[in-house]
Amino acid sequence: MGRLYGGRWLQRFTLIFVEIFRGTPLLTQMLIIYFSLGTLGLLLSAFAAAVIAITLNSAAYMSEIFRSGIISVDTGQKEAALSIGMTELQSFRYAVLPQAMRVIIPPMTNYAIIIIKSTSLASAITAPELMMQAHSLSSEYFKPTEIYTLTAAIYIVIAYPLSVIAHVLEKRLAQQDNKPSFF
Repeated sequence: MGRLYGGRWLQRFTLIFVEIFRGTPLLTQMLIIYFSLGTLGLLLSAFAAAVIAITLNSAAYMSEIFRSGIISVDTGQKEAALSIGMTELQSFRYAVLPQAMRVIIPPMTNYAIIIIKSTSLASAITAPELMMQAHSLSSEYFKPTEIYTLTAAIYIVIAYPLSVIAHVLEKRLAQQDNKPSFF
């Protein structure tokens, strides 16, 4: 929203934010947040540093997904809403956003699955997460194939429902496309 509708400074700030967090690897961001903030006197647990890094990284990617969805809606839709007396906010809420969501949902759910898998990077800063636990168990019981296969299965069990939800939402939105619409 800042890049689309903000003032010049907000647009620049959001552009810089997005470019920094999309242009650097998530692992690098985790390491910088975990180790560099500690040298500045801000001591974070590994878990907190991982959450902050994943959140900032995800915010950058998700903002671009939403921005692209919003700009994919023809400007005539907003103009039509304004011409019948809607306010800017109403035209965005009732005309632009519903159409943008049809474009946003598939990449948004794909990115949600990527986020789940990216949590495995947190083990690099010793944040207790699934992959780190698998590594620990593998070292303890000397059964890496079984343990890592089970770990992969757990990631699939976590991620698959998101894929199903995305498919259901896409079908619902496609059905709405077949209904007569106001605009």
